[in-house]
Amino acid sequence: MRIAIDASTISTQGGPRTYVLGLIDALLRIDPDNEYIVFYNDPVHIGRFPAAKELVLSGKNPLARLWREHVLLPRACMRERVDLLHCPKSAIPYFSPCPVVVTLHDLIPLKHPETEKYAAQLYWRLQIPIAAKRSSFIITDSEHARQEILEDFGPLPEKVKAIMLGFDPRMTKPRDVADGDAVCRKYGLPPEYLLYVGTIQPRKNLDTLIQAFYRLKCSGLFDHKLVIVGRKGWLYEQLFNSIMELGLESDIIFTGFVPDEELPFIYDRARVFLYLSLFEGFGLPPLEAMACGVPVITSNTTSLPEVVGNAGIAVSPTDVDAVALAIRRVLADPQLAEEMREAGRIRAELFSWETAACETLAVYSHVRGRQ
Repeated sequence: MRIAIDASTISTQGGPRTYVLGLIDALLRIDPDNEYIVFYNDPVHIGRFPAAKELVLSGKNPLARLWREHVLLPRACMRERVDLLHCPKSAIPYFSPCPVVVTLHDLIPLKHPETEKYAAQLYWRLQIPIAAKRSSFIITDSEHARQEILEDFGPLPEKVKAIMLGFDPRMTKPRDVADGDAVCRKYGLPPEYLLYVGTIQPRKNLDTLIQAFYRLKCSGLFDHKLVIVGRKGWLYEQLFNSIMELGLESDIIFTGFVPDEELPFIYDRARVFLYLSLFEGFGLPPLEAMACGVPVITSNTTSLPEVVGNAGIAVSPTDVDAVALAIRRVLADPQLAEEMREAGRIRAELFSWETAACETLAVYSHVRGRQ
């Protein structure tokens, strides 16, 4: 087959970018039989996947993006005689000259539109129903997301498959202490801290984390700092106002975006990893934390229990007392922390990009075989 993958999300930051990078890397490693064509939206990425044919279809702003997805992409597939197109971010061409597999990560933009900017709400309100109804097959990240897709769009169950994500193999490789020291100096990090990794936006529920952190600081039995890694999304101003009102400016460190190669060193020195998101299609940061051997406290909602299993502590994401108690338990009990570290490493072994790529390749073959 000539398989095309729309890799436009490589230009973004966050989960969709990690997904497309991890999946394409693994597909090119495990599959010598098919030919791959990768479509970017920026020439700066040319050379990222030298084993594939790389082409650029420009279009980043909302209107140009619609033109790219619904006109340029199908034209390119026809010109390149593509047998199957995979769109890894919830949007596909309305008309396509070949079967289309879509990765519909979740329905958060439809079910919780308040978590998106207005322009994004309009975009996803148009794109997600097209992707769900007109694609040949839907891949999603979790069983929770799969059930929501079936409930909302009613496709045949055999058209939707949950394929769990993997994590960057650098998370489990031996690391040089001196390199870790250099990374921590770069971001002004202390030897130990509590850690959150992810975009700063309302659905990540950092308000609850800040409130729980404040209660622990007020107890007088707690002297750790909180490190927040990730770019600013939107509606983050109130969070910073709350930090100032609580007098926590010197206790919380914001690193901004951290490159993939530096992240493992930041995970390494965390005493506890916290991820209290309200809604997730999967939840990569808790998986990365487990792979690095960090005790994880996360939400007991949506897909996160599927990722963490029994290896972490799951709490109601809006229960400040429960979050504070869970943090205190892990910090006060070295044996519990060690048990969680070991359980997390074992749990993380169940996830890999090679497994995700094998299951995705089986979907490609299934779709092609139906034609």
